[in-house]
Order: sequence, then structure tokens, then C-alpha cells
Amino acid sequence: MSTDSNYKLLVITAWLGLIGAFFVGVGEFSLQFSQLGGYDAEDYNYFARISEARLTYGHFFSVLAAPLYVIGYWHLGQMFVRGGSVKSGWFITMIGGYAFVVGTAWLGGRVYLAYTAHAIASGGSEETLLALTTLLGVFSEHNEPLVNTLRLAMLIISVLWVVLIAQGKTLYPRWVAIFSPIALLLTIFVIYFYISPALGVWLLPAAMNVVHVIIFALSIYVLRGLQKIS
Repeated sequence: MSTDSNYKLLVITAWLGLIGAFFVGVGEFSLQFSQLGGYDAEDYNYFARISEARLTYGHFFSVLAAPLYVIGYWHLGQMFVRGGSVKSGWFITMIGGYAFVVGTAWLGGRVYLAYTAHAIASGGSEETLLALTTLLGVFSEHNEPLVNTLRLAMLIISVLWVVLIAQGKTLYPRWVAIFSPIALLLTIFVIYFYISPALGVWLLPAAMNVVHVIIFALSIYVLRGLQKIS
């Protein structure tokens, strides 16, 4: 593997994916973290507990770093392609890249929900609060469905991930099959809702990014092992 002229490209794109996941995670955490939790509340009151400064830099930080996910998914796809799963590898690249473009649109809309929640929390006349609550509902209806596209894509990718890696048809060793995106994502949700809300409250705001920090870090680890073998 060390003599492969594209080995360095695989390593570079893995690192770019990791950097993207990390910085989007930092931005999304800044944008959404509340120590009191409440992330599942439909009224978005948790946003009102986040300073406007955090909302602003979290918004720009996350959205500007998010395109690196497209590069990261090219890398993940190539780890399948070079292991023999050519069609599936390119499918993973395309569906993953598409999903994270849609996910970036979702992420970019969070700040509007947040500032509307701030406006509601600051009070006002009954007429004003009704208008703001209606506006919040409209923003939510146009924002929340987008993240479900990302989650569905992660489910589809995870099926291929588990099946092909377990069959030895990728560059990943078989044990990596247990670290599918959907399995890691569900683990974070289970921690937040059932096991340890005190820990989950720190993980959930940037859950998708935590998942991909793990995945890209695993890729880098595997590539280093492949280099030593060759």
C-alpha cells in the first residue's frame, strides 16, 4: 500500500474528512449546546439559553467547514472501491456527499430557529408572540425534514458498511464493521435518552460529527496499518 501512488491522497482526504467533522462539530456544539438539554423540545427553548455570540460564530464555523464532508466521503468510498466493492464504493461517495450537502442546508437554518426562539423568550405583546411562534413553526417545518434525509442516507450507507466490511470486500479489517455510522449515531441517542443524560447532553448537539470523527480517525488508523504491512 505504501508504494501506491494514490496512498497519500487517501491519507490526505481522510485527514480532511476528520478536520471537517471536528470543526463542524465545534461549530454545531457552539450553536446548539445547552447544559440543561431539552434538544427534543418542539418549542426550541434551549436555543434561548445560548448566547447570540455563540449562535453567530457557531453558525459560520459549522457551515463553512461542512463542505469538507464531501471530500471525506470520497475517501470513504475509495476505501470500498480499492477493496473490490467498486459500485458500492462510488454509491457511498455519491449518497454521502449528497446527504451532507442537504445536511449543510439544515445546519445553516438552525440559526434562524435560534434567533426566533430568543425573540420569543424576550417577551412582547400577545400579538407579537403569536406571530413569532407561528414563524418558528414555519421555520421548523422547512428545516427539520432535511436532517432526516441525512439520517436515511446514514442508514443506507451503514447497511453497505456492515455487509461489505464483514465480507472482507474493502480495505477495512472486518472488526471495523461494528462502527457503522447508524450504530454510532444510535448509541449517542441511547446514551442521551436512556443511559446517561448527563453525558449525552454533551454529545447530542454535534452527534453526527462525533460519529464521523470516529469513522475518519478509524480510516487513518487502518491506513497506517496497511502502510506497515506493505
